[in-house]
Amino acid sequence: MKKKSIMGLEYKWEVFLVYFISILGFIFSFMKDKKVDKDVKIQYNQSGAIFIINFAIYFISNIFNYMSGLFFLSWALFAVQIVMFVFVIITIVKAFQNETYKIPVIYDISQAIWK
Repeated sequence: MKKKSIMGLEYKWEVFLVYFISILGFIFSFMKDKKVDKDVKIQYNQSGAIFIINFAIYFISNIFNYMSGLFFLSWALFAVQIVMFVFVIITIVKAFQNETYKIPVIYDISQAIWK
């Protein structure tokens, strides 16, 4: 069964695209299309949450880099980004197996943002 998405692509390619270009997931998560499948909407919301978190980490990391003595915190934030990237890869692989993977903390954050 083909899941309905905004771009009309297969589920696995839609998930790949919104995680590869995470701003698409951020934009699509605000769309209130009733025809979009629930699993696809979950992926949009997670990708949008990842975009917001990466955006915040980028600015916070830059602030820590310019402050003397706090550059190690930017490395910790970089480690968080690597962990999120690993979860994105797992999510894309699961999508190619026609499964929906909910990233543990990111899913909760995305549900809090887009109720």
